[in-house]
Order: sequence, then structure tokens, then C-alpha cells
Amino acid sequence: MRRSLLGLLTVLAAGSLLVMAGCQRDATLRVASINNGNTLRSDLSDFYQYSITEDDETEVIILYQVMPDSLKVELQYVEIGAGLPTWTPYEAIINKATVKFKSRLTMDEPPPYKDAVAVLEQHVPSDPAGKKTTSFYFTPITAVWKQQVFGEAGVIEEDDPYFTDLIDLADATVTFTGYDPVSNRDVSATGTLQVEFGNLYDDPSRFGR
Repeated sequence: MRRSLLGLLTVLAAGSLLVMAGCQRDATLRVASINNGNTLRSDLSDFYQYSITEDDETEVIILYQVMPDSLKVELQYVEIGAGLPTWTPYEAIINKATVKFKSRLTMDEPPPYKDAVAVLEQHVPSDPAGKKTTSFYFTPITAVWKQQVFGEAGVIEEDDPYFTDLIDLADATVTFTGYDPVSNRDVSATGTLQVEFGNLYDDPSRFGR
């Protein structure tokens, strides 16, 4: 009788574990915000101007460089597994961000956009309550990417630090991908923002303004 009761309890315990596993909620990675919800103003060229005077003659030197653009992102990760305790807390490791662009302006030949890819190694701890977020900066738009897209189109200003024009207003879709090493799951999340590409106003007294 005792053996039969012990066997019944074992079967019930195993069944309850299967039920808990079947009720396991899927991992959820969510983009809470990108660039604080603001449009990214991406300057295609940044100027620095200075002068040299020799023998009562002044020469104006103009330098320019193509600058990368960094963004702040907030991600939220919720994973409770089967509700059982784990030695290692759940977390999402984000290893890549891919950005796709689509022109919003009506033009015959939009910029020849290509995907912008950023390699990451960001850890986003799971918050079962779904209240906490993890923030970090990443650089999806590099100087090389700008030169490949806009340099080949010949729209990067290289001479006049006071010249301004809007090249394009684009919708950007950012997809973050990675995995959870504890639950052994792939994770991904997508967010959007607007990007304004152009030769924007510069303060030529220093780079970065």
C-alpha cells in the first residue's frame, strides 16, 4: 500500500512539472524607447575652420569630417520560465542591431540605403514584474556607412561650412537580436524612429557642433 501511494505521489509530482512546463510564458524582449522618442538629426559633414597669418597674409583653413551617430535605447526583458528557481538569473544578451531605412520624401531617386548593422554585447536582465528597463548607447550609423550611402551620391558637403540642406527624412526600423543563455531561447525586438539626414548647421569654431 505504501509503495502504491509513493508511486502515485511520484506520478502526480511529475505531472505537475509537465503542467508547469506547458504553462511556461514565452520570453518577451521589448523596445521601450529609442533616442527618447525624438527624431535623430544626422549631420553628413562636420566642419572646423581656422586661420593662419604670415607676413600680413591670412589663410583660412577648412577641415571636415564625417561623424558617426549614436543612439540611446531602452530595452525591457521579461522571462519567468516555468516559475521554478534557477541558479543563474534569466537575461537577454543582445549581440546585434540591424537598421533598415525607408525614405519618406517624394523624390525620383532616394538615397541608396543599405542596412546599417551594429555588433553589440549588451546584457538585459529579466524583470518578471515588467517594470524595469536597461539603457545603453550604440552606434548604428557609422562614418563609413554615411560615406557609402551619401558619398557615392555626391551629396556630402566638403567645402562650405555654412551650407545647409535637407537630403532626406527616413523611417528607420531597428531590430535587436540575441539570446537568453539560461532559457536557451533566441530573443528579438523591433523599434522605430525618424532620421533626418542632411548638411546641417555647424559651428566651424570646433568639431562636433
